[in-house]
Amino acid sequence: MSRVILLGAGASRGTLGEQAPVAAEFGKHLSKSNVDWSQEYPYLAAAIRFLKPRIPDTSEESWALGKVWSAIDNRFKLRCIWGRSLPGAPIIPPTTKWIYKGNRGPWVLAGFELKCAVARVYGTALDSEIQKAIKGNGTVKRELNQLQPGDYVISFNYDLLAEKILEELSRKVAVANPRLKTMNANDAILLCKPHGSLSWKQRVSERAKAVEILNRPMKENEIDFDPAQNATIQPGIVAPVPYKSEIIFPESQEQEPTFFWLLVEQWRCAIRCLSEAENLVVLGYGFPPEDLHAHYLFAEAAAKRNSDKKLEIEVYEKGKQRFDEVKKVIDKLLKPASCKYHCEYRGPVEP
Repeated sequence: MSRVILLGAGASRGTLGEQAPVAAEFGKHLSKSNVDWSQEYPYLAAAIRFLKPRIPDTSEESWALGKVWSAIDNRFKLRCIWGRSLPGAPIIPPTTKWIYKGNRGPWVLAGFELKCAVARVYGTALDSEIQKAIKGNGTVKRELNQLQPGDYVISFNYDLLAEKILEELSRKVAVANPRLKTMNANDAILLCKPHGSLSWKQRVSERAKAVEILNRPMKENEIDFDPAQNATIQPGIVAPVPYKSEIIFPESQEQEPTFFWLLVEQWRCAIRCLSEAENLVVLGYGFPPEDLHAHYLFAEAAAKRNSDKKLEIEVYEKGKQRFDEVKKVIDKLLKPASCKYHCEYRGPVEP
């Protein structure tokens, strides 16, 4: 039986506890874990103050990662309509990183600082909790342990929880990439990360350096502009925003072709494995409305499925009410394709 395990933020939250916040908890977690965050990320703080009257339930102390990241992304992409200014941004740029010395706009710097915050929260800060999880027997580990060569893992998370558990289980893993003949990768578990990973070290622009895949998350102090390479060194991650320029405009990605094709392969492989799967295990993923690409992914996979092939879906969620909400989205995505499926609640993700 072809099996796919899909991991969302709820999988890490249920396994690792409060140290791994879901998107809605991100701002609250950052404020609690680092009271000086607004001084460390002054452009991000200014952006959130600016967005406060524009996004419901947003304040300096509590804000949702997906909503804020999407808003910052939109302000940059629609800068010719809304303007380039950011009220409250530093008049004199900080001196803590090289990137502040360049002539970059405030919304670009707000997005850069947000990536730094993501690396802080979901990167090395989770190391000790992940080490505990890989030695335990929580829900994620039990489900991953059932995988066989030729099965798949789709992780929308930036952290390395799935990779480290599979490593502990001594499973051979192949990361989806353009050079991999996925049809011949049946001796390994195929890992797709459509939103990228904190372990992908990217240079923008790439020039002579392609994306490096590390065995650890990038540290926050490694994220900066490097004048020697004339490139920004950053984790290869993309936001859960409606329109991902990293994959929808090939012509604009000429300076980052390796990252572009690596990311494209994550989405192509994810569609293929979902279209062929007989069993789908959804661990803490809620199909957030901010991430339209993920919705397109599932709808496309459903449309490609053999109409006679039934998909058994098992959903782990925080509670029955939350499961009912997720099932409504699943129904909306799969029913137009007349996809045969059965969706079952399996309980919460436990550590």
